[in-house]
Order: sequence, then structure tokens, then C-alpha cells
Amino acid sequence: MKITGTIRGLSIKQGKVSCGFITPDTPIPGHEGNILFFADKLIGVAIEDLERGNLVEFSVKEWNRKDGTVEKIADEVCLLNEYTRLTGVINWLNQQEGRGFIRPDITLKNQEKDLLFFKRDLEEITIENLFKGDKVEFILQNINYQDGRIIKAVKKIRLVVSSLPKPTESLNNKAIFNIDTSNVKDIKENISYCLGNCMKLSDSAEFEDYVFMVFRLLGIHNLYQYDKKNQAGRADGFFIIGSLAVMYDCTLRKNFDEHKKEQIENYVNKLKNSQMTIDVRLTDGGGRKKTLQIQGKNRQVWIITQENTRELYDVDGIRIKEISVQDLIKIFNKRLYSDAFEEDELSAHLAVIDKT
Repeated sequence: MKITGTIRGLSIKQGKVSCGFITPDTPIPGHEGNILFFADKLIGVAIEDLERGNLVEFSVKEWNRKDGTVEKIADEVCLLNEYTRLTGVINWLNQQEGRGFIRPDITLKNQEKDLLFFKRDLEEITIENLFKGDKVEFILQNINYQDGRIIKAVKKIRLVVSSLPKPTESLNNKAIFNIDTSNVKDIKENISYCLGNCMKLSDSAEFEDYVFMVFRLLGIHNLYQYDKKNQAGRADGFFIIGSLAVMYDCTLRKNFDEHKKEQIENYVNKLKNSQMTIDVRLTDGGGRKKTLQIQGKNRQVWIITQENTRELYDVDGIRIKEISVQDLIKIFNKRLYSDAFEEDELSAHLAVIDKT
């Protein structure tokens, strides 16, 4: 069984470091106090490279002294450095404040409380998509203070297993979640989980409908989706919120620049007008035309993808952007977990999404 501990001291004999002592994080049966290790028991590191306060992992074996006594010593000692990852569970999380606590799977000496982390320490996941109960792996670094204190800092946190329930098959073969619908927190977490699966979409029509749904969930009221049956050369939709007017097009192409060039020019020309005429679909299957004033608005063209958000170029004050659907989800999660998120704030977030 492997045990973790901290290098407490090194012994120098005849000018050379020959052995040292480790303070174990958990009690060793049949042994009290620090435990001895020899230089030849180190794996992957020289004893000269060790310092007081280093975190190590080791096993325990028995050592027969020359006087016949038997002592427990550390064996197979490994330095837990920036390449060594530990595991634990998210035990508390505040997405708005951007911090939380991890309960490690191992018991750490002088660390009775859970380990504090900040959103800047996350890798490959945002704090909006992290939830209590998630299994994570992380790097644990010791920070040595001049007063002798050693503080354990959590870095490079990655999600291993999500705590959210997985879909099960219902009687009509549609995926559902077994959640307590009286628990608002569970409902919020499952909404975030479902929306976070957008990267698995591979059908263009499904992706287009998904984006339209996200815009509706964000609370954009003046939102219009063009009819798919008569969409050749046209955008997928248009919306106005506050002072922002956006014509958007969805694509799963990774390199769309040349493919969409002519269409983007068409969108820009339409936005140069002082008004937009939209074909609005009615609930009875019919339709009507609606004219929207866009003069004086901050007019933008969005190409919505599964890639990265970036500003492409500007044509006569009309900004053309690639918008990552994941960035839209981040704004949604922020709104979902906020106590107040007014339309002006949403409009401001959307207008500068390339800077968020």
C-alpha cells in the first residue's frame, strides 16, 4: 500500500546526502514518528534534488539492523512533482465566486480541511460545467513560507467522472434523467449537463435547432429562425436584443472561411439597410412579414461553430465573428446561476463575446 508524506529532513554524512526522514500523512501501524529512507530507495529522483517540504509517495518495508532489531523504513520513494496527479471529489463549489473545495482520496497530514481551489487552476473544463460530487484529478504542490508553514496548493485540475446522472431509457425510448424535480439545484445541474453535450452534435439541422434553442433559453425575445425549406443563401436566423442586432449562421465545418465568404457578403449587405424584413412563422402554419428597424444598432454577423470564438474582420462598421457555441453556454450558465441578470447585461455580454 502506498502512503504519502513530506520530506522532513536530510542526513549528510562525509559530505554526501545518504538518507532522510519522511513525516507520513497517515499513521503507520507499528511505527511512530518520522520514517527513515535511504538514497537507493528513491525512484526517478536523486536524493540531492530533494528539499525539506517535498511531497512524496512511498511504501513501507522492514529493515533488519546489524544489532538484530527490526525497523520499518520507507521503500520505493517517489517525488510527487508537477507530473504526479492525485484524485479527489468536489465537496463544495461556488461558481459565481469562481472557487471550491476538493476532498482528496488520500489523507494528508496537517490538512484536516478540504483543499481550496480557484477557477484559474482548472484545465480542459470551465467552473460553470463543474459540480459538487464530480471526481477530479489534480496536482498538489507544497508552498513553503518563511515562518516554516507548508501550505498545500491544488493546481491543474481535470474532470475524471461527472457526478451528474446519466440518461436512462424511458418507455418511449427517449433519454430522460432520474432526478428529484423538487430540488432546484439538481434541475439546474442537469440543464447545464444537457446543454454541455452540444459538442456531440454532428447533424447540421440539429445543430441549427440547438443554437436557436440556446438563444431562446438566454431570454432573447426578438429572435427569428428562417424557414429551412427556403434557406438557400440565407442565414439561419436573426435577433435583436438591446442595441445589438445579429444575423447568424450555424456550421459544423472547421474551415468555413472560403465556403461562407459569399454568404457573409450577402448578410453584410442586408445589415447595411436601415431595416430588416423577416418572414415570421405563425402557430397555425401560416406566415407573415415583419419589418424591424436596425438603424443605429450595433450590427454583427455571427458564424456559430463548435470551435473557438474569434473576430474575423469588419466591413463598414459591421463586425463579422466566429462564435463558439460553448461561449454561449457559458453566458447561459452565468445567467442560470445568477440572482439577477437583466436584458441590458445579457446584451452587453453578447456584444463583446469575443472578449469574454
